[in-house]
Amino acid sequence: MSTPTAQSPHPGSIKRTRSCATRLVCHRCGHHYPLEDTVFACPDCGKGLDIEYDYELAARRFEEVPRSQRPQNIWRFEELLPIVDAAAQARVGQHAGWTPLIRADRLGAELGLSNLYLKDDSTSRPSLSYKDRVVSMSVARLLEKGKEEIGCVSTGNVGTAVASMAAKAGVDAYVFYPNRLEDTKARACRALGAKVCQVEGNYDEANKRCRELALATGMDFANITLRPFYAEGAKTAAFEIVGQLEWQAPEHIITAAAGGTLSSRLHKGLGELQLLGLAETDSTRIHIAQPSGCNPIASAILAEEAEVHAVTPETAAHSLAIGAPGDGYLVIDAVLKRGGTAGFASDPEIFAGIDLLAATEGLLTEPAGGTTIAVLEKLAAAGRFDPGDTVVAIITGNGLKTLDEHPEKPWPDKIDCELDAMLEALIELKGTGSLVSEARAQLQP
Repeated sequence: MSTPTAQSPHPGSIKRTRSCATRLVCHRCGHHYPLEDTVFACPDCGKGLDIEYDYELAARRFEEVPRSQRPQNIWRFEELLPIVDAAAQARVGQHAGWTPLIRADRLGAELGLSNLYLKDDSTSRPSLSYKDRVVSMSVARLLEKGKEEIGCVSTGNVGTAVASMAAKAGVDAYVFYPNRLEDTKARACRALGAKVCQVEGNYDEANKRCRELALATGMDFANITLRPFYAEGAKTAAFEIVGQLEWQAPEHIITAAAGGTLSSRLHKGLGELQLLGLAETDSTRIHIAQPSGCNPIASAILAEEAEVHAVTPETAAHSLAIGAPGDGYLVIDAVLKRGGTAGFASDPEIFAGIDLLAATEGLLTEPAGGTTIAVLEKLAAAGRFDPGDTVVAIITGNGLKTLDEHPEKPWPDKIDCELDAMLEALIELKGTGSLVSEARAQLQP
């Protein structure tokens, strides 16, 4: 049973954050709604809602607090985040975000990139994925509303983030998974105290039914009814990347795309940094990576189409298996406006990307990260980057969650514990190829 959460006091009596959020606005038709409204999709056109800010006020407020005194978490740029209740903000996300930006010298050397960095969200707390950023906003918004239950529909990492954040905040969590899922993530949700339900149907079908469930029960869903707030958390990755590069925006950012939240809000976050005069970001290009078995956004970008066409997912990268991405049109807009591109990778190439990252940088990522690395290799081979360009690849999730999905890598096992047998095993091991060479062979056409 969850700890009772007090109903939100009158807006005039709460201690406020430094947020400069002003209202909700429709992405497509521009209709506006009050920030405290419960609407989550435009009643007129059905598209998602965005959060608007007073950027002049945000610029002034940002200068009032020295950067050295700002928290090293997702709330570091609270002026540009939508949570206004300081008590709600204080209860969630205090250790989320502010993940390392790692110079990837060895991987860069393999790909011919001298300034390659990895934004390693596989180390985010508490659930080891970038979803800690977005779910923090959803749970904080839930607390602002004085509610005690939160649901989500998830291909994997949203579920573990909701389970973790809800436990910390003292609210009950309900996680709905589609029929194809990474079992370790579902088991982690149960271990964290969340109630888990697996339903027949793919993610898009489960998402549709969860929307109906939310409307029928009044339960808030992190990535449905709270989505305008949820999505804003993704911007924090852009804020951190530029700040960690001493306010020099990179020439390129590449990330995997599923529903499209991260890649589209990277675009928004970069634009906001420029509006506040913190960095010149107009020239930063955004590239997205998808599995070839579920690539509706990448296909639309490469075909220069404004809308995605839904597909039926068929990929081992289950966390990217969203065939009808809700924010797909926003990703297309972001990538094309920034002069970026897209690519996709087969399942064998995805696992080769995992291996190449592991063998060069010692980071174990899940298939979503493997997709990013595989497409990064393809774009580098195609000459999309100048050798001296600063390129940032976002690693969105931790490979320890998905080890059961990886192809088997056999080794000598149950040999006799005596010298001759161990020498023979060592000779056998030395005769096998390196993981780098094996991965490169899979990635080369």
